[in-house]
Amino acid sequence: MNSLKSTSLPPLVLASGSAIRKRLLKNAQLPVITLLPNFDEGAKEAFSAEETARFNAEGKAKSVYLRALETYGQEVIVIGSDQVCCLASGEQLHKPGTTENAIKQLSQASGQLLTFTTSLALMVGHQIHASLTTECRVKLRDLDHSEICEYVAADQPLASAGSFHAEGAGQRLIESIETEDINILYGLPLLALLKALRDLDRVPGYSLPNQS
Repeated sequence: MNSLKSTSLPPLVLASGSAIRKRLLKNAQLPVITLLPNFDEGAKEAFSAEETARFNAEGKAKSVYLRALETYGQEVIVIGSDQVCCLASGEQLHKPGTTENAIKQLSQASGQLLTFTTSLALMVGHQIHASLTTECRVKLRDLDHSEICEYVAADQPLASAGSFHAEGAGQRLIESIETEDINILYGLPLLALLKALRDLDRVPGYSLPNQS
């Protein structure tokens, strides 16, 4: 069966306000609509990193599914994704929210090997069709306090787990990366998502450039 369908397929719905996740989907030529999830990400503090990421990804998808269904019809696919960052000790680093917390997190993470656990959930036909979790490991350089403060002031990574934007200026803090898909670090296991969509026969055709 041909896995590349017409671009007139019902759009994918991303249960997220993340600009980087939306950009990753757009770059892969996957038409997407975003809906903000109504979901408490801090509801399961005692979970492991994998459990937390999976719980949040599925919860986000479920929280927007009925809205998406009413707007886009029965064949809608809702994507939920979540990421948890852990220190080598296993301590979870949540979104810092404030400059003070971001500086504290980066001071803790300096010179450490961090693990980013990223989950993906696809909701189709009133149920979770696919739910998976992947990992990416990032070694940070030894960072001094002045560089940390300068970086946080410049890049404002207050909504990023681990307190740095790996897709932006935060790359300057990184020594090395271990991953099978760099998009995992950016918060969306894109290669796994594409495989799941192929399994559903729901990958749209490529958009051809305008010919003038």
